[in-house]
Amino acid sequence: MLGSGLSFSLFEAIKGSTMSLNRMHRRLFLAIAAAFLTLPVLAQHSNAIYEVKSQYQTIAVWDSTDGQRRQLLFDPNWNGTDSIQSEMNKSNPNELVLDYTKHMIASVPLVDKPKRILIVGLGGASLQRYLHNLLPDTVIESAELDPVVLEIAREYFYFIQDDRQKVHIGDGREFMEKSQEKYDIIMLDAFSATSIPYRLSTQEFLQRVKERLSKGGIVCANLWSHQADYPDMLKTYATVFPELHVLPCRLPWSNHILIAMPAKQMLTVKKWKEKAVAFDKAHPTGLNLIEFVERHITPQIQDDARVLLDKDAPND
Repeated sequence: MLGSGLSFSLFEAIKGSTMSLNRMHRRLFLAIAAAFLTLPVLAQHSNAIYEVKSQYQTIAVWDSTDGQRRQLLFDPNWNGTDSIQSEMNKSNPNELVLDYTKHMIASVPLVDKPKRILIVGLGGASLQRYLHNLLPDTVIESAELDPVVLEIAREYFYFIQDDRQKVHIGDGREFMEKSQEKYDIIMLDAFSATSIPYRLSTQEFLQRVKERLSKGGIVCANLWSHQADYPDMLKTYATVFPELHVLPCRLPWSNHILIAMPAKQMLTVKKWKEKAVAFDKAHPTGLNLIEFVERHITPQIQDDARVLLDKDAPND
């Protein structure tokens, strides 16, 4: 990583000086300033061990007071409301900590012996480390926009690339559009600090995701049920995938894990539980998959929800 703590003061000065500018000029000014280089900045929280300004966002690594947990944050405010992108148990890096990641694993038994899994979004690589360890015959590929996220995953989250753990740096949408590969499971887990990027939610994008599935493959998406366009996302998925299932995470988490199938399978909770039991015998997960599956709900598509299309993308 380049730079020093002095770079933090420089960036904050630039940021502060833009407050008097109108919105368009402020965004342009910040974009130009951020384009010069990636700037490491002083941690603003006593337990933050690293904070850096990349081309796309501020990224922070935070350790708990007892030193056992490590978190990844994007654009943190340090006011207790920041969304956690990733969390790791430092004494057992392959353990899944966040509830939503555990629920996403409940999708894996739905595919018989998956050989290739694609994850859009790297973060702290929690899913990547876990799946690499759980499925020794499976190749895990990730598409990650921000190269600094990859650097931080390597340096602070014990992420190691090898022949079965691969990362493609670049826009996830562009990767999906250019790739000719087929995947047994595609996991969509790409977030900014506050939401899922619109371009990774549209009907056109999901159609391309569907085309990249192998026969019998599925999509597993991490959605935020409190996001304003959550009903629109469900309706958009329903226009592309004929069968949907949702696993709501436990409160206070608002994550909903959506399973999208490219063909009707008429999956029941009973059948899903049977698959989960058989999978856990072959690949001990250390998770209560049955509990997660029993949280299943059938998504309700609202009549007044809209279908998200590329042509309606917001300007900002």
